[in-house]
This record gives sequence, C-alpha cells and structure tokens, in this order.
Amino acid sequence: MSNQQINPASPLSPSPSLPCSPAPPLPGPSTRVRVTFATAGPLAYVSVLDLGRLWERAVRRAGMPLRYSQGFNPRPKMQFAAPLPTGCGGDAEWLDLWLTEPLEPAAINAALEGQLPPAMRLVNVELVPEDAPALSEQLAAATYRVLLRQVEFAAAEAACAALLEEESVLRAKRGRRRHQHYDLRQLLEALSVAPAAAPWTVALDMRLKARAGATGRPDEVLSALGLADAPRRCTRTALLLAEPAPEPSA
Repeated sequence: MSNQQINPASPLSPSPSLPCSPAPPLPGPSTRVRVTFATAGPLAYVSVLDLGRLWERAVRRAGMPLRYSQGFNPRPKMQFAAPLPTGCGGDAEWLDLWLTEPLEPAAINAALEGQLPPAMRLVNVELVPEDAPALSEQLAAATYRVLLRQVEFAAAEAACAALLEEESVLRAKRGRRRHQHYDLRQLLEALSVAPAAAPWTVALDMRLKARAGATGRPDEVLSALGLADAPRRCTRTALLLAEPAPEPSA
C-alpha cells in the first residue's frame, strides 16, 4: 500500500492507490468507536465534508473494517459532534465511527498511527454503546480560546465587561435568513480576558451554547466586541455534553 504523505498545505491531495468505491459489507452487528482528535494549521480552513474524507482515507489506509451504508451510493458510517467554525482549530474534537468487526481502542490507536495528516493528532479512542444518542443530540456547549494581536488588554477587558452587561445583543442571521435576527447574548454563557504571551497580546476564553438551532460562534462574539479585524488564532478547546436526565424516582 502507498506510503504517500498528505501535504498539510493541501489536505485533500489525491491518493491514486486507494479504490474509488469500496464494496459495502453485509448488514450485521457494529462496533461504535469514539475518536478524540486535534486539528491545527491548514485544517482550520477545511470543511466538515472534506474532514470526513480525510478520516475515511485514514481509516481505510489503516485497514480498519469501516461500516458503509447500503444502496447505490454507499457512504461510510461516521458522525462528527459539530462542525468547526471556519478558521478555528480544535483541541478535542469528537468523531464516532462504526466498524463491522470488534476492535479494542489500543488496536485502533496503533492502526491509525502514521495514517493521519500532519496537522491532525489522535488524542483518545474509546468504545461507546452502539445505540447511544448521536453526539449532535447530546451537545450542549463549546469552549473557545481566541488569541489576539494588536489589541490592548485594557480595551479588551472593557469591551468584554460591556458585552456581559447587555441583556440582549441582536445579530443578523446568515444566508437566506439574513433579514432575521437572533440574540447572541443568550448564547454567550461565559467570557473572560487575560494577557497573552508574545506575539499575542490578549487571550479571550468563551463558552457558547451549541444546541440544534442555537449555536454561538466566536467570530460573532468578536464582532460584538468590536475586535473582528484584529489578527487572531481561534481554537475550540472543548465540547460539552448535556447532563443526562435524572432517573425517575421509584
């Protein structure tokens, strides 16, 4: 099998050694695997669809028995927790994979060694129940760290304090619904500012809601702070799941 490396400046460089359309396995029991991974550099600008192709390629190169859907156009059974905002890296992203054969996390970790692009790092592998809810259904919030340059700490601190004092911050929606508005303040759960090490001057830490139909974006927070034009580096530091509902009392 080819040992061709993926150029980090072009994460989707072709890999002619791979088959174009793998034959889907017959239906049967699945093993559900949750992979935690980190991304940086050029992968911050890759769409979630292209990120899925990168993972499919890595899993196939690793020889792992990835489950595919049935039908005319079989697709790998994979689910990301949530797309990363454009321009943001991730410290602990989640991806669920379904395999047709049981594999232990240590074996999966070893198989993926050396198969990921240079800008991606494997953090953890664990097994989860096959019938567990989708990650997107469990997601409640996400935390971000945004490093800024050419911004004075005192100015950023004052802007954060003013934003947190607001009861409502209306922002225009995107795309076809841009004539509609939403309340950014209701999506902002926490916001703090601290001095940052050079070459950065300020570090913003924010916690934003991440539920279906109610997801905060760090770039919108920066716009509300008047810092949208400052040079920055954004990282999603954690994804947070909702607390499970308490068991009914007997």
